[in-house]
Amino acid sequence: MSSCAPTGPQVARSRHITDYAEKVIPPTQATVGDLEIWKAESSGLTGTHEAAISPLRSFPPELLAEIFAQFIDMMMNYGLTPVPLMLMGICSQWRRIVLDTPRLWTKILTLHPMIDSWISRSKALPLYLDLDLPRPASDPIMEALIPHSHRWEYVDFSIASSSNSVLTRVRTHLHSLRQLTLYFSDTTGTVDFCEVAPQLTQIDLVDILEPVVIKLPWEQLKVCTLDNAEIAHYVLQHAKNLRILRLDIAYEAPEPPSLMSRGPHSYHLGLNTLNLQWNHFAPEIDVNSFFSSITLPSLRTLKVHFSCLDPEDTTQFTDFDTNRAELAPILAGFFERSCTHLSTLTLTDIPFSQSGLIQCLAFAPSLVSLDVQFDGYWYAIKSKLLHRLDANHPEHILPHLRSLSLRGPGIFSEELLDVLVTSRRDINPTNDGVALLENLALEHSSLQNSSGIWPPRFQRFVSEGLKITYGEDRRT
Repeated sequence: MSSCAPTGPQVARSRHITDYAEKVIPPTQATVGDLEIWKAESSGLTGTHEAAISPLRSFPPELLAEIFAQFIDMMMNYGLTPVPLMLMGICSQWRRIVLDTPRLWTKILTLHPMIDSWISRSKALPLYLDLDLPRPASDPIMEALIPHSHRWEYVDFSIASSSNSVLTRVRTHLHSLRQLTLYFSDTTGTVDFCEVAPQLTQIDLVDILEPVVIKLPWEQLKVCTLDNAEIAHYVLQHAKNLRILRLDIAYEAPEPPSLMSRGPHSYHLGLNTLNLQWNHFAPEIDVNSFFSSITLPSLRTLKVHFSCLDPEDTTQFTDFDTNRAELAPILAGFFERSCTHLSTLTLTDIPFSQSGLIQCLAFAPSLVSLDVQFDGYWYAIKSKLLHRLDANHPEHILPHLRSLSLRGPGIFSEELLDVLVTSRRDINPTNDGVALLENLALEHSSLQNSSGIWPPRFQRFVSEGLKITYGEDRRT
């Protein structure tokens, strides 16, 4: 600031600037405020507009319908029944797609109060039902479903004695039924509502606790899942065209129903796949008796899983050691009768020694794929099995083997494994007629050194097409 007194023109100029500022600043401030408001409003509209033109909104309706259908299938495992209703609440576009897609309404997992609308929206498509049925005969929801029984394609019912009178009304109307699952609670007497079902080929029967007669079109069945060995005998004797049998024995198997007694030895000419899961904790399960009383000459695929023993309970091992000594020759007898055409074998925690395993495998010369997994505490994959798999061994087994999987905590000889693989990759007059090993799966990469390099011979085999994997769990 100058120490000199300002001149008249300077004072006048200062006043002019002050007056001008007092006139201009207020409206400018108002304009800035308006701009801030407009900016905020514009930002909100921008977000709305960007959402409106998002890629998801540009999806073709049929693609969104397919995504919704896959989502509903996935959420079925979590018991979230009204998934279509949830999807309808997202936006108007999704609501229209859900209402216009009948297949999204074909799965009925509970007896929903909106059952009439649900069925109407499914149009004429086949229905998937998963219901608990200990309900009164006059139940309005069942009254809505029964007129559409000709559309029932997949049925999963938990039934009781009170269900029989309701389900009798659908007899001769199950023209579309392909798969049937029945969970039994207090059912007694006869279950015959599905005796006439021209397309029924797959059944699951669970928890048959009381004497009950089940009338099914046995001759046309192809696939069956059970949790009782005695009923397995009944099915094998009556379902002559059965191709796949799955037997999953629970921890506490129910007493076998007296009206389905096993009867004579079960011989089934057509069964080609048998999947068994036995539980060591159920003392009433007689594994030896089951294998000694069946013959399956057309068997192609066999998977047997024995649940692990509890390492903390040492009292189990006395009876277990006795049973496993008896099981090996019995299972070998089953192999001799049934496994001459076997191509795929998966064994998990089989309760006997290498000698017992070799005894069984000797009766499966056609085997192409062998998967042996041991998680138990009594066994390790050691030299004897590897010796007999060596194609140069004078008594080698499994000449047609192309895929070998050895998994478990046991320690096996890397040198013997090297010899085994070499004998099945380098064909010579000694092992003439032995198939070329194509796949090898191990528990860990013990054949690699710290740098991840295969031994020279294995590097050659890998380069020539041998596929080696390790560390993958491939349970039955």
